[in-house]
Amino acid sequence: MAYNTILLDKSDHIARLTLNRPERLNALNEEMFAELNHALEDVASDPDLRVFIITGAGRAFCASADIKDESRGGDQLLGHKDSYETYQFIREMPQGVTSKLHNLEIPTIAMVNGLAIGDGFDWVLSCDIRVGCENSRFMNAFLQMGLVSNTGSTWLYNRAMGISKALELLYTGDWLEAEEAKQCGVLAHLVTADQLEETTMELARKIAGKAPIPNRMVKG
Repeated sequence: MAYNTILLDKSDHIARLTLNRPERLNALNEEMFAELNHALEDVASDPDLRVFIITGAGRAFCASADIKDESRGGDQLLGHKDSYETYQFIREMPQGVTSKLHNLEIPTIAMVNGLAIGDGFDWVLSCDIRVGCENSRFMNAFLQMGLVSNTGSTWLYNRAMGISKALELLYTGDWLEAEEAKQCGVLAHLVTADQLEETTMELARKIAGKAPIPNRMVKG
């Protein structure tokens, strides 16, 4: 399948998915949600893959939902349509991505090249290993719009950084900067922007070179 809003590359047992709307800071619209769900299903069904990487094009990882987009995604995600249709959309699209990402049987790595906001922050935390740089910044964002996360923030934050810091971020909507993200466990590695690609790929190749079945069992 040809994608318009993402890139999916497979090479040497490694799948790399890039959110590819850099002009919108990789903000999410209905088409991107659908393509992400399709791509993750493709990755999950490919027995040749041993590692999965997700990242963003340009200066952002993902700026959450594109509230200026005219497709169904913006209105649905902001709760402008209080209906069963909205519920179905959220369950199938943003929550579908979180679930598929979290449930991948192979090791997953988030290469956080910049802003990770809302859904983007949750998807970073859905990955097993997170590699960031000085440009990595994180924010809940849902609170700023009077919403509760629909992609698992409450569980994912607590799992990654402990209840106290998790609740602080959920209650305040404050930014989490790269250095503190490393200190509280959100990032496993914090490197310079110039080193981000090399560090991530070196880690991915190292994991891909190990026995794949034991790694799937460790994760499972």
